[in-house]
Amino acid sequence: MTKDAFYGILAAVDWNSQGWQGPSTAEDLDNANFNFVKEQDIANSSLNFGHLLFPADESGYYRGFLPHQFAKSPDVEKSRHVSIVFIKSKDWHDGNTYLVGVYAFPVFKKEIIQSPTEAIAHTMETNIKALAKHIHLLPNPINLSAHAEATKFMPNDKKPGKMGYNYMNRINVEKLLDVLTAYNPDDKRLSAIKLNVLRALGNA
Repeated sequence: MTKDAFYGILAAVDWNSQGWQGPSTAEDLDNANFNFVKEQDIANSSLNFGHLLFPADESGYYRGFLPHQFAKSPDVEKSRHVSIVFIKSKDWHDGNTYLVGVYAFPVFKKEIIQSPTEAIAHTMETNIKALAKHIHLLPNPINLSAHAEATKFMPNDKKPGKMGYNYMNRINVEKLLDVLTAYNPDDKRLSAIKLNVLRALGNA
């Protein structure tokens, strides 16, 4: 483990009323926080958590999309040790921002893929992938807008915003994983991901 290195990223995606397992609705697109989503009328993140419905590649990887990486990939040096990406999204229905899922041990690479579903006719841009077993949509998402402890595990004590991303140090990652498992105590998949990440950080 390297001192002052970053081990996590907190990233925002546009809201998907189908749980990121199907096409975004017209209302989702109209209320998207990212201008290019509105302009292109396409949400490439709409299948980010379709890993249980759609096949992974021959190596077991499933691909998703993080809007903040649309223009460029994460800084190579800053992302060198990143073990997990926490994904948040602003629900346009109630105006709250929720932590909805994770991609553990991610690979950041831009690729164009064919849509795995006839419901999306166009090709899809992707820029993050992880083994399907390391991707998880939380059954109990965390309302960051109302969480009393939010600023304690946010990078640099910043309140969670609706867009962009933040790099996270080891303590940030550990605290946020603790909060996730506290809100989802019976989630075995999440517990396994947490254990693997903590092992990678040298804490288990």
